[in-house]
Order: sequence, then structure tokens, then C-alpha cells
Amino acid sequence: MVFVAIVFAFLIPGVTEAWDGHRLIHERLIPSIEASGKGYLAQRVRVPCQEEERRETESLARKLGVNVTKIPIHSTFKCGKKNSSSEVTVRDLLLSDWIDEPDFGMDQDLPSEADPAGDRAWMGGVSGPTSQGFRHMFFPGFNWSSPVHSLQIPFRPVGQALERIKSLRSAADRYRQEKNLFWALRVLTWELHLIQDLHQPFHVTQVPNIRMLPWKSLFKGFVGRSTRTMANYHYAYEGLIQEMLRERVEGSIAECLSGGGSRVFSDPVELISEPRREAEQLGRSLLGLLGDYPKSPSVNLPEGLGGIDYFKLTRGKPLFVNDEESDFLNREEKSEVERSVTVVGAVAAVKESTCSLFRTMGAYTRGELERFFADSSISINTGK
Repeated sequence: MVFVAIVFAFLIPGVTEAWDGHRLIHERLIPSIEASGKGYLAQRVRVPCQEEERRETESLARKLGVNVTKIPIHSTFKCGKKNSSSEVTVRDLLLSDWIDEPDFGMDQDLPSEADPAGDRAWMGGVSGPTSQGFRHMFFPGFNWSSPVHSLQIPFRPVGQALERIKSLRSAADRYRQEKNLFWALRVLTWELHLIQDLHQPFHVTQVPNIRMLPWKSLFKGFVGRSTRTMANYHYAYEGLIQEMLRERVEGSIAECLSGGGSRVFSDPVELISEPRREAEQLGRSLLGLLGDYPKSPSVNLPEGLGGIDYFKLTRGKPLFVNDEESDFLNREEKSEVERSVTVVGAVAAVKESTCSLFRTMGAYTRGELERFFADSSISINTGK
């Protein structure tokens, strides 16, 4: 009965966002590249005119099988006019909205041929914002040697993120070889987006920690409660990390992005190993920090029901929740000081797990940029 309940719990689409705002990650990451003296950041790239950009957007969308209507046209000038050209630096482009474009809808509402394995049924549905999840996540399948840690439905691998990274890398390299650096860099940022997505444990593990499921509701609305609960933990984790990234103090989590050197992967499957190893501990830390609040039937964070003051929480102020599933953080027998000590420890544990992930994510981001710019024979002074 328990197993059947878990199976049906995973049939319902959930949250599919990864890091909430990759641009903020780049705002913290790129300065470390600049400080290391990498000259490519200052190199300039020609921006095409509107008609050129629109034409190439349509061609690229067909090749990649994405929703062309959701790819923005950035150029502000028309072709054929005098002085109708513009140049920007590589640094500008890496800090632009390009890094977030894969979340603007290019992978949403796609035709059935884009999903031949039917992965969307398990990863967000076939329409709406969550329908992009199958291209931003990858669950490698159930492993009998580790049944609890690898729990997922279906047992087979699901998700296209690994294949999409290969496709985007190939497309970026092809544009680079053609010396079409505007599009080479734009597609490269889409690839970097997915590389970074896979360092979010909720994108490589269906249930980071089995205790996150609302077992008290096993015989009363378990399916719906499980779906909402996992979405709440996922969403709350995003909010916590966003708040931590905004801090500009010594020892902030942003500093984790500048460590770890650089790494280059030969196969994208290498990207998921550490996030999966870190998932259970991160889940335990989130439970210690948030308790059972995300399990409440009155809380649906993605839909704006309930709320968490991430600013106070990350600074040691505990949640105070009057709810049937209130947890140990909110029991009357604990003093405010005791609750604060508990929260401080849990915040530190979440930060430690995420810092490890950020080091690896930063290393792979830097490594992919260095790989891309390794061929010094390629001029990036043109966009044609």
C-alpha cells in the first residue's frame, strides 16, 4: 500500500524551476573569472540587426526543436541603416538575460515528437510552465543497491537534460567554427544554464529525503499532499539560496562560486554525481530548518499560499507556525533561544551542502567557458 501511494504521488506534476535566477549566479561568478585575468571577457562581439537575429532565431529553433515564440529578439536596430551595428563585450553577454532564456518558455508546450519517451508525464506535464521540466532535469533511474536514495517513478531514466547539454554544446561549437560568435555565445549560455540546473539536487532526485513526504496523510490525500509538499520544499530552497546569494558579507555563499578551479566534462552524466550524493543531506538540513511547515495543507508556496521570511530565517529567526503539522521548531516547550540555535545550525548545514554544490557548479561553468575560448585562432570580433 505504501509503495502504491508513492507511485501515484509521482504521477502529479510539480515545480520544475531550478536555481531561481541564473543571472544572479553569474553576477557572483563572473567577477572571479575577471580577477583571474581571463582576457576573453573583454573581447567584443558584433550584435546582429533585428532581421538577422529573427531569421537565425527561427532557423535555430527548428534545429533544436524549441518554441521559437518564446525566444526574445534583443536587437534594437534595423538592417541596412548607416552605422546600424553594435558591439558588446563577452562579459556583458555573460551577465545578460541570456543565461535565463531557457526559463522563458522555449521548452514549454512542445509537440509530442519532442518527447518520444513520454518523459513529460513524469516531469511536469505536456503544457504550461511546468512542461519544460523534462529538458531541465534528469533522474537516472532506480538502483536496487540503494533503493531508498534512488527512489523514483518510473524506474527507468527520465529527462532530456543530458542530451540537451550535448546538443547545445555541439550547436555552440558549430557557430564558433563558423565565426558567428553572437550565436555561439548565446547558445553557450543556454548550455551553461542546463549545466547549472543539474547542480540543483531537486533536478536530479525526485525525493531528496524520504522524510519530506507527508506520511501522516498516507491514508488521507497522500497523492495531492505529496505533490504540494515536494513543490514547497523545492520552492523554499530556491528562496533560501536567493537570499543567501544577495548577502555581500565575508563568508557569504557567493564566495563558494569562486572556488574549485575549473572542470571540463567529457560526458554530461558526470555533472549529476555530486548533486545526487548531496541530496539526502540537503534534504535532512531543509527538514531541520523548515520542519513540517511545507507539509501543511494550507501552504502552496509556488501559488503564493503561505510564506517564509527568508531574510529572517537565514539570520537565525525561527518559523512560527500555528498549524496541525507544526514541528519541533515551533513547540511551546522550546524557548525562543533554543529554537534560534536550532535554526542557526540548520541554516549552516544548508549553506554547507549548497556551498559544495556551488564550488562544483562554478568549476564546470568556468571549465566550459575555458574550453570554448581555448582555440585562440578564432576571432570573436564578428557576429556574421
